[in-house]
Amino acid sequence: MIRSLPKLIVALALASGLAACGTSVVQEQTGVTGQAKSRVLAFAGKQGPVLLQVSNVDFAEGRGETAVAAAEILSPMFREVPKGFTLDPQKAGLPQYRFRLAFDPMASAGPETICAASETNPLSYDRRPARQTLFMVFCRQDVPVAAVRTQADRVTSVRDPKFREMLRQSARQMFQASAGDTGSLGILTFEPEPRIKLNPVEGIF
Repeated sequence: MIRSLPKLIVALALASGLAACGTSVVQEQTGVTGQAKSRVLAFAGKQGPVLLQVSNVDFAEGRGETAVAAAEILSPMFREVPKGFTLDPQKAGLPQYRFRLAFDPMASAGPETICAASETNPLSYDRRPARQTLFMVFCRQDVPVAAVRTQADRVTSVRDPKFREMLRQSARQMFQASAGDTGSLGILTFEPEPRIKLNPVEGIF
């Protein structure tokens, strides 16, 4: 029994190391209830394709192909968006509603930071060699509606199955109800007619 103790310690250490790997998805608080999140998404989806933007891409295929791959993966994930996602603001039903995928932002960045980022207000990034962070946020103008922060093993290509799984796991949890989102953000009370529209210009954020 005593001789087997070192082996047990090693096995437990390996198990802990394996548990730390893989994909972890954490829902970020936005002050919007789960039901309201879905209603806003459905409203935007009824108007046409939803705009999708990506930033800080480090995959072999580059920013454009990464965005295309992300749109293809996410389009079937949301029944509220029957026409899927587009990369062209001119083709979006309401370009002020947009999905933003930021890879490896600073740990201090919140959903508001992602939504407010632009060419004149760019994000800061913190890329790590072994692990990758994806911050996926659904924004209405500069206001976050739904958001998740996902950590996964780093991949180098959008053709890696782990890239697809990272996006799919993020999407599954993004619009779930959360005890911390109590509907305190009154600005996101469902509005049949948006009051302000953004200029349909795609920026790098």
